[in-house]
Amino acid sequence: MPFHAHSISPQIAAIRMRYIQQLEDRAQAISALWQHGIADGLSSDQITSLYAQAHTLAGSAGSFNLPEVSEVATHLENLFAHLNATGVQNMPSEMQAMITVAITQLIDVAHQVGDLPIEVQDPLPIAIPVRKQEQTPVLIVEDDVVVGEHLALQLEHFGYCAMVVQQLDDLEQAVRTHHPAAIILDIVFPEGDLAGPQRIATLLDPTLSVPVVFVSQRNDFEARLWALRAGGRAYLTKPSDVDALVMVLDGLTGAFIPEPYRVLILDDSRLMSSLYAAMLEEAGMLTMVLNDPAEVMFALHEFQPDLLLLDMYMPICTGPEVAAIIRQQTEFVSLPIVFLSGEQDRDHQLAALDQGGDDFLTKPITAPQLVSAVTSRARRGRAMRAQLTRDGLTGLFTHASIKEQLVREIMRAQRYEQILSVAMIDIDHFKQINDHYGHAAGDRVLKGLARLLHQRLRMSDTIGRYGGEEFLLIFPQTDGPTALRVLDDARARFAMIGHQFGKKEVTITFSGGIAALRRGDDPRTLLAIADDALYTAKRAGRNQIICAPRHPRSTSKMVGDT
Repeated sequence: MPFHAHSISPQIAAIRMRYIQQLEDRAQAISALWQHGIADGLSSDQITSLYAQAHTLAGSAGSFNLPEVSEVATHLENLFAHLNATGVQNMPSEMQAMITVAITQLIDVAHQVGDLPIEVQDPLPIAIPVRKQEQTPVLIVEDDVVVGEHLALQLEHFGYCAMVVQQLDDLEQAVRTHHPAAIILDIVFPEGDLAGPQRIATLLDPTLSVPVVFVSQRNDFEARLWALRAGGRAYLTKPSDVDALVMVLDGLTGAFIPEPYRVLILDDSRLMSSLYAAMLEEAGMLTMVLNDPAEVMFALHEFQPDLLLLDMYMPICTGPEVAAIIRQQTEFVSLPIVFLSGEQDRDHQLAALDQGGDDFLTKPITAPQLVSAVTSRARRGRAMRAQLTRDGLTGLFTHASIKEQLVREIMRAQRYEQILSVAMIDIDHFKQINDHYGHAAGDRVLKGLARLLHQRLRMSDTIGRYGGEEFLLIFPQTDGPTALRVLDDARARFAMIGHQFGKKEVTITFSGGIAALRRGDDPRTLLAIADDALYTAKRAGRNQIICAPRHPRSTSKMVGDT
C-alpha cells in the first residue's frame, strides 16, 4: 500500500504526529475488544462500541490526511454496521473472518503510517487580522499642491500615507515606484477638462491595475461617464469630504480590517478539536476548544463566539442535545451551529439539524473546506447579530450591548485577577454642529470618530455608542496610564481632521475620562468614575483626556450635550 509524505504547517504537523503515535494503540484496542468478544460471546453493546470506534477512526484519519487508514477503518465500520443490523447470534464464519482480516489490516496500516515522513514547512505568518501599524500607501494626483498636501495630511490621521503628484506625466512612474493601494485623481488638469480619466485609460499595463477614486469639482454626467469608463471605482465631489473618502478607501484597500471570527469548538477528542482549531487559526480566526459539553454555557458567555462547531457523538450527551439546550436560550437563538461528524446517514443528519443546527459538515474534511464553510456561516451569523447589537449609524455596539460587554469584561478581569480600564468620551459642542450644519453633518462626525477609534485601538478593545455623542470604550488588560496614552493619541489625531460642511472646513474635538478597575468595583461604579473624570475634562476646557484618581469625588454628574 503506497504512502506519501505530506507538507503541512508546523502546528498541524505536531498535532498530526500525536495522533499517529496513538493510532496503533487504538487499532490494538479494537482488536482486543473483538478477540475478547469472540472468546466469550459477542454482545450487541460490544458491537455498538466496535462500530463507534471504527466510525470515529475513519473520520479522524481522513481529517489528518491519512487516507489509507481511513479506507481500512471505513471498511471495518461497514462490517460492524452490517453485523449490528443482522445480529450477532448467527454470525457467519465468513463475516468473522472478514472482520478479523480487516482488523489485522488496520493494525498493519497504523504501524506503517508511524514511519511516514512528514515534510514540515517553514513557519508561515498566521493570517490573524490585526490593526495595521504601517500606513497604507495611496497616491494623490492633484495639480493644486496645497489642496493635495492638505488632503494627504487629513488621510494620515486615518492610517494612510499619501504621496502627492502634480503632473499627469509623472503618474505612471509614481505608481511603479510607490506601489499605492489606491489612486485619488482629479478630473480636470491643465491638459484638459477630462485629462484625468483620459490619462488613466491609457495605462493599459495590467501590472498597474490600482483602484482609482475620482475627486473633482465637476459633478456632471459627462465627467462621471468618463470616470466610469476609465475604471473609476468611486466618484466624490470637491471640496473633499475626508470622512466619505476614507470610507471609500477602506473598502477598496482593505485597510479597515474587521474583527476575526470567533469559533467555539466542542469535540470530546482533544486531538480532533486541536486540529480544527489549528486549521481555523491559520485562516485568521480566534478559537476556543471544549472537550466537555457541560462547559458549553460558560464558554458561550465567556467567549461570545460567532459560530459553534459541534461534534455529533460524545460520551456525556449528543451534539443535537447540546444544540437543543442552546436554542432554549433566546440570547443564542441566532448563533450559527454547525455539526461536524463522520455521520453519513442523511436521515440522522437531518434529525440533528432539526434540533437547532444550521449546517452539517462530514468528516473527513480538509482545511480549505472547513475554513470556507465556517467563514460563510460566521459571516451571515455576525450580520444577523449586528442588526440586534450594533448601532446602525456607526457600526459600534449599542448602549445595551456595550453595557453587557462591560459586565462580561469586569467579571473576566476579576476572575483572572487582570487589570482593566474603561473610558467615557463625548464630542465637544456637538449640539452646535447639529444646529449650525444639520444632523447629517453630525452623523458624518460620529461615523468619522467611530472609524478613527476602530483604527487606533486594539482588536481586543471594545467600543460602543453609549449615547447620542457619547462613546464607551473598554480596554482589557490595560492600566489607566496606558489607556490614557492610547486615547489621547486618538484625541490629538481627531482634533486635526478637517470636516467639510458645505464650503466650510471645521475641526472638532472630544473629551474623555478614564477609570481603572479596582477590587470590588461593579459596572455602575466604574462608569460613574469614568463619567466623573469626563465631566472634569469638560470643565477644564474640553479637548483633553483625564484619568480618574484612585478615589472618585463624592459628586458625579452624567455629561449630556455639552
